[in-house]
Amino acid sequence: MDYPGFCGPSAQSRTLLASAERSINLMPHRIAAPSAQGRVVLYPTPGLSSFATADNSPCRGMFAQAGRCFAVIGTSLYEVYEDGTLTDRGTVAVDANPATMVTNGDGGDELFITSGDKGYILNLGTNVLTQPENDITMGGMVNGYFVALDASTSTFKISDLLDGTTWDATQIAQRNAASDPWKAMRVKYPVVYLFGEETTDVWYDAGTSPFPFAAVGGVQMGYGIDAPFSAETLGGSMIWLARSKDGAAQVVEAGGYDPTPISTDAVEWAISNYARTSDAVAYTYQDNGHEYYALNFPSANVTWVFDRTERMWHERASWDSDNAAWKAWGPAFHAYAFGKHLVGDSTGESLYHMSAAYYTDTDGLGLRRQRIAPALEGQDRERVYLDRLQVDLEPGVGTLSGQGEDPQIILEVSTDGGQTWTNERWRSAGKMGQYRVRAEWWRCGSGREVIPRITMTDPVSWPILGASMDVRRGAA
Repeated sequence: MDYPGFCGPSAQSRTLLASAERSINLMPHRIAAPSAQGRVVLYPTPGLSSFATADNSPCRGMFAQAGRCFAVIGTSLYEVYEDGTLTDRGTVAVDANPATMVTNGDGGDELFITSGDKGYILNLGTNVLTQPENDITMGGMVNGYFVALDASTSTFKISDLLDGTTWDATQIAQRNAASDPWKAMRVKYPVVYLFGEETTDVWYDAGTSPFPFAAVGGVQMGYGIDAPFSAETLGGSMIWLARSKDGAAQVVEAGGYDPTPISTDAVEWAISNYARTSDAVAYTYQDNGHEYYALNFPSANVTWVFDRTERMWHERASWDSDNAAWKAWGPAFHAYAFGKHLVGDSTGESLYHMSAAYYTDTDGLGLRRQRIAPALEGQDRERVYLDRLQVDLEPGVGTLSGQGEDPQIILEVSTDGGQTWTNERWRSAGKMGQYRVRAEWWRCGSGREVIPRITMTDPVSWPILGASMDVRRGAA
């Protein structure tokens, strides 16, 4: 019989006896074919190939537009070229926050960079970097105006029209619609989201004088922001890690002015147990018809990813072999440039090409992938005997040589609801061309809550189509 729910999202509950399910570096996808009837499979998350290496570290922000790409790495603003070379365009200040970048288009021909609580302008014609403004946490652009937020004073600032080198000190606004101060700002054209700790305002270019921006009348969202650099646009929506007067640890999405939680109970339970969440950083991207919101928690050392197309969550991680533990995945910043998804390592000096065609991590070794399946339980607490388990995957995808020549899949089984695990049992997934190989195990154990855990480490494609099993239920 088929193993129900073997492929699915990360959904580990506050008690493992309720749900121990995890998908790490595996993405749940629903098959669109009419005959599939909503069947879910697991595809491998994209891997990394080294693209460029800087003299500084770590990456703190990326941006691409109109054929040019830039990255703030350490104290340097780099221009990134298609061949993977870098040119240092100047020095920027550093603090604990990421950098932001945006241009004012052909009319201004300027790149606005915020870094280390300062605002910089790179003239895109002359490639000269200047620092015209202080006290800036993050920036954006609306209708030719650079807009910025000084989070320390809850002050919204604007530059002159199409001139980021001029900032009139009188052209500012401070929050008066609510008592909680603005902590973050993000542009979703044509409006500016100004996030407070508990509520959020929306402003727009009203064309008024002397200050052209004004709040959208009657709009104040009942969610503020917990992590100022978690807000990102994706498709027609804004997504962020929210908090309100009633609590925190929710990820919300707003297509208009009415945010809706998209985090599951399992995701919210996990986030609520992190000692610190305010340093979370997000990036978004679209690939193979799916839209992704990736949320990194540096202090908690965890990465969660929301597939907006599938409306399901999975985890991405690197394996710390020294401590035998998962840690946050390295990429924390993204730019789509030269037809590639480029990502920056939040702990190192490298930029990578992220693609489903690669199966390696930042260390060049195979990405470790893991699926913890739903528990098999008997009625009335009767014992479950898992006599046979077969994982259905695409066989015969081994590499020509080296790691992955004979790719292995590892099975461990918990018979106590995920508290402890048996020894590893390895099976071949088939060398290249061995298309009839089956990953199958017999006599897998018995208990009242039996949970299989499969792990793969070889740098090959690992689509998991499901599993079948022989199972008996009976008295203890």
